[in-house]
Amino acid sequence: MSERESELQERREEQVRKRAAELLKSGNVGGILALRRIQDHVVPCLFSEIDDLASLDISTRYAVAGVAERLLRMAGEDRLGIVARGCGERHLIELAKKKSIDITRIEIIGLACTESEARECHCVKPYPGRVDAGESIGDVDFADHEALASLLEMNISERRRFWTEIFNRCIKCFGCRNSCPLCNCDDCRLEEARWVRVGEIPPEYPSFHLIRAVHLADKCIGCTVCERACPMGIPLSKLHQLIRQDMKRLFGYEAGLSVDEKSPLLTDLDKGPLEVTTGEL
Repeated sequence: MSERESELQERREEQVRKRAAELLKSGNVGGILALRRIQDHVVPCLFSEIDDLASLDISTRYAVAGVAERLLRMAGEDRLGIVARGCGERHLIELAKKKSIDITRIEIIGLACTESEARECHCVKPYPGRVDAGESIGDVDFADHEALASLLEMNISERRRFWTEIFNRCIKCFGCRNSCPLCNCDDCRLEEARWVRVGEIPPEYPSFHLIRAVHLADKCIGCTVCERACPMGIPLSKLHQLIRQDMKRLFGYEAGLSVDEKSPLLTDLDKGPLEVTTGEL
């Protein structure tokens, strides 16, 4: 990390701590969910005392929305402050759409990502709706177009061979599912023998990863946490990015932008077909 980046991180951390202290002092929240540095590692933490905020850390990314969901269940009627980057806020929005959380009980402390952080995740919206710490660099285009283009240039046989070889690395550790805040179903189809054979490594292609991809088609916000959690280096974010592009092309829909914007896949086919925004199917 350069000296300039280090100074910027310290400034953003102080801005986050200041806002968190204001919320705790006001009594509007029962605690602040953020990351805490403990020696040489960082963990999610619920801060309830202002003096403890000195250990608050923003040096890394962690999908705290799943932790927030569990905390809100346990917190009675208390409101919760959450330090969230743009991807974290979009996670919370999608959880609110699924009725997994009550977003009115959340006070977001918005943390804008730096350009280098956005590039690392190929993020195109590296900022939350309201920025309390850092400065928004606005919408950008850090998507990995070269890798996607090479996939799209393949014919069907080449694509099947590519993904079969890629998914043969899978050890079925469930790291992709467990790290994703939006994979929060009480009963997971990936654990049912009728869909995914039990005890097989790698799991049969394409059932395991394509079931998960289809399930997240209208929910994935492109945080890349699944890919970062994969110990086998499977490029899961590329698969999900292709699906998100199809969702936008066919339905004009992007996940995580607004609680009021409902998924176009939530429809009753008995009453009418899915409506697409283009004739290009």
